[in-house]
Amino acid sequence: MQTMAQESPCKDRLVVAAIDFGTTYSGYAFSFRDDYQKDPLKIQLNQQWNSGSVVSEKTPTCLLLDPDKKFLAFGYEAENEYSQLIEDSEDDDRMYENYYYFRRFKMSLHQHSGGLTRETMIVDETGKKLSAMLVISLSIGYMKDHLMSLINRRCIGIDEDDIHWIITIPAIWEDSAKQFMREAAVNYGIKSDQLSFALEPEAASLYCHLVKVVLADEETPADNSTKRQGVVLDDEHIPQSIGLKRKELRRSKLGEKCMILDLGGGTADITVHERQMNDSLREIHEPSWGPWGGTAVDREFFTFLGNVFGEKAIENFKKNCMTDFVEFCRDWEMKKRTIGVNTTGKVVLKLHTTFKESVEENSNVSFEQALSNSKYSEKVAWTKGRLKIDAEVMKGFFEAPIQEIVNHVGNMLKKTGRINMIMMVGGFSDCELVDRAIHDNFSRIKILNPKDGVLAVLKGAVIFGHKPMAIASRVARYTYGYETWPKFNSEIDPEELKVEHDEEEYCRGVFQPFIHKGTEIKCNECITSTHRPISDDQNDMAIHIYISQERDPKYITDPDVRHLGTLQLPLPEFKPGLPRKVLGRFHFGATEVIIEAEDIETGTLHKATFDCL
Repeated sequence: MQTMAQESPCKDRLVVAAIDFGTTYSGYAFSFRDDYQKDPLKIQLNQQWNSGSVVSEKTPTCLLLDPDKKFLAFGYEAENEYSQLIEDSEDDDRMYENYYYFRRFKMSLHQHSGGLTRETMIVDETGKKLSAMLVISLSIGYMKDHLMSLINRRCIGIDEDDIHWIITIPAIWEDSAKQFMREAAVNYGIKSDQLSFALEPEAASLYCHLVKVVLADEETPADNSTKRQGVVLDDEHIPQSIGLKRKELRRSKLGEKCMILDLGGGTADITVHERQMNDSLREIHEPSWGPWGGTAVDREFFTFLGNVFGEKAIENFKKNCMTDFVEFCRDWEMKKRTIGVNTTGKVVLKLHTTFKESVEENSNVSFEQALSNSKYSEKVAWTKGRLKIDAEVMKGFFEAPIQEIVNHVGNMLKKTGRINMIMMVGGFSDCELVDRAIHDNFSRIKILNPKDGVLAVLKGAVIFGHKPMAIASRVARYTYGYETWPKFNSEIDPEELKVEHDEEEYCRGVFQPFIHKGTEIKCNECITSTHRPISDDQNDMAIHIYISQERDPKYITDPDVRHLGTLQLPLPEFKPGLPRKVLGRFHFGATEVIIEAEDIETGTLHKATFDCL
């Protein structure tokens, strides 16, 4: 490997601004370069997202477009305006269905079946399809414009060229999703060289390692009067407090290993870092994740409703009574957050009588009969537009995702060995049931929920923008490689891969690795490989890049090998006798794959394009 100078994303710009584009909630934060140098945790946020009844530091990830696909609103405003549209629509015209309303759509970039492309479509709440690129671009654009408006209210003279943008992304996102997000941001006007990505669990880790959370004994220092030059104090005149121990909070120390358990709305992300010199972090194990965030509890709850009253009734309630459905979801979200270890009795949810009507329209039994026929008949009751659910049933909706989180943490600990602490961040980490389960199952480890844990990813992304090399190394999630055609070996190569060229036998489709899964990659190092054209009339080369979850794949046709993207390498001008070799420089240690192409004869660097879409 060669060392590669990695340019700081912040460069000389005055401001780093981060957009945390979450599954359920989104927000932004920023800090000025001068403020960061004095205090890295001096980070400013918008604290006035207003739902009408609640003021918070984040807003729901919801987007509302008009029938012409033009932007109308985002966040709480989108929720409220869409509800108003439904109320204003008469039953016979249903005008609101002509509008586009998207919510919780971020993970569609990861979960989309058939692979992600620029033409990928996503479905809104009423079943209409629209370009995912447009939806993501308008959402990023709203956050960008809102942030610029706030900065310009607080400062004079700041323009977009003074800002470096950071967008948070899940660590498990593939390169195609990262490229998609970058193109969506560029489409709205963010310059590509002013944009970087921060991996969510890494950002949370950077924040947590700066927060003072460990109580330690510190030696009392001498005051300035005892340090003046030329003053010597004998034992009788030394203050008694000097040299004594006092308790103070400190940050993590050099060599300490910390697991970050980032429990957000959509996913549970786990990463383990070791504190290095200069406050940098070394990744101990590749990030791991699962769909066990707060929305997993929602899925369990709506599965329960479907089992009791019928899935068709739930679907029609959402379709035909959207205002009541949105109100019900908001009430469920608030009640969900109140469920704790000591919650008893009944939990009451507001549920409009239109739900009762929807159940009876889509089944052969009455609402009361459907309830009494279920196994929950003695634990769930309906009274005057109120659904009363036994607290133990409510806690049961949390059991499956919490158990998955506990299992996942346990498996990760088996791989990483001893760690010093677990830090729980993200909105779902505030759930008392989750907190109790982690403490009960891992009682020998220090477990902390630091201040502003719900904002750890957002604030950490700002820190990352100022200091990208704070992540000293990462662990490769995949084996990366490309296709080669070596000489055919009849003893090991499949006969169907044999090809003949110029009276020589070659094996096509051999996987030649750049780097193996599980390899630790220093973030300032790159991997090089030499390539040459097959014919003299080529102006460039297309190199197909493949990835695999296996450490040592043999052929690109192996079941676990997938085509990642195509690399276009420009070729030097053809001259007789010159080999026209090109040296590819692959930087796998960053949050995105960075590639350069060098003309070996002249040393000229060319931009190499890499298309994953």
